[in-house]
Amino acid sequence: MKVHILNGDCLQSILQAENAIIMREMLIEGPLKAASFEAFYRQRARYLEKTLAVSTDEYVKKTVTEFEKMQQIPDHSEVHLWFDYDLFCFVNLLYVIQLISQNKTLKLFLVRPLRDPKFRIWRGFDGHRQADLRKALSMRKKIGSGDLHLLKSLWNRLGKKIELPDHVLVPFLSKHLNDYCSWQNSSEVKARWGLTGEQAARIKK
Repeated sequence: MKVHILNGDCLQSILQAENAIIMREMLIEGPLKAASFEAFYRQRARYLEKTLAVSTDEYVKKTVTEFEKMQQIPDHSEVHLWFDYDLFCFVNLLYVIQLISQNKTLKLFLVRPLRDPKFRIWRGFDGHRQADLRKALSMRKKIGSGDLHLLKSLWNRLGKKIELPDHVLVPFLSKHLNDYCSWQNSSEVKARWGLTGEQAARIKK
C-alpha cells in the first residue's frame, strides 16, 4: 500500500493523492513534550484553544484523527512524506517521524519541492502543478535506517544549541536548528528564519 502524508490541505487539493493523510498542526509554536500521545494532544488542544480559539472537538476531529491514521498505516506500506524546506515544516516532519517510525516495517520516503528558479525556496510546494508534483515524487529520497536515527534524535534536541552538518535529506539542518533556538528566545519572529511571510506574521511571542 502507498500512503502520502501531506503537510497541509492545500497540497492535497492539487495532488489528489489516494490514501492521503493530512498533517494539520503548527508544532513550531506551543508545547511539544508529553509523556504519551494522549497527553501530547491534550496539551496541544489546550494551547490552540487559548491562542487561536480552536475548540478541543475541532482539534480532535481535524488533527488527532489524522495522527491516529498515521499510527494505523498497514505494515510494509510505502509512505511518502511531503514536506517543504521551511522551519515550520521541519518541526512538523520531525514529529511525524516520531509517530510513524514505531512501525519498523514501513518504507519511508521524503518528497521535497523542486529546486527550480521559478519556485521560491521557502514557499515550498506553492506554485507546483500536478506535473511538478509528479516530478517531485519521482525524485523522492529513501529514508534509511541511519537517516531515521538522526531525524528521531532531533526531536528531543529541538531548542538546544547543537552543531550538526547539513544532511542530504535536510539541506538546511544547521540553519533550522539554530533558527529554532533563536526564535524561541526572541521577542520577534523574522522571515529570514526559513519561514514564509505569512508564517512569520502568525508566530508571535
